[in-house]
Amino acid sequence: MGSLPIYQQKKGISNYWVTWPLFTSEALELALKHIPSSTMVVLFRRLLQDLKHNRTGMPDLIMFNEKDYLWVEIKGPGDKLQNNQLRWLQFFSQHHIPAEVAYVQWQEST
Repeated sequence: MGSLPIYQQKKGISNYWVTWPLFTSEALELALKHIPSSTMVVLFRRLLQDLKHNRTGMPDLIMFNEKDYLWVEIKGPGDKLQNNQLRWLQFFSQHHIPAEVAYVQWQEST
């Protein structure tokens, strides 16, 4: 059985790790298409090594284009990277997982 039928079967079941309205089948398809399975294994191993400490600090979002993906941590004015975020970004770097920090500022429209 592939991942999408399992997704449909499990969708909506209460789960600490999944916010169902945000986790669409399209998002799953993009992740499965772009993120190598070896990277998924590395990420899940890290999470499961110490759920208490590793469940926080992952980047805010993931972006996909036609062939690549990029994890992005968003920081606004006065916001700084926390230790748990720095650990994840270092981990991503060590494992050649694409990630960046985007520093953003609000700009009033005129």
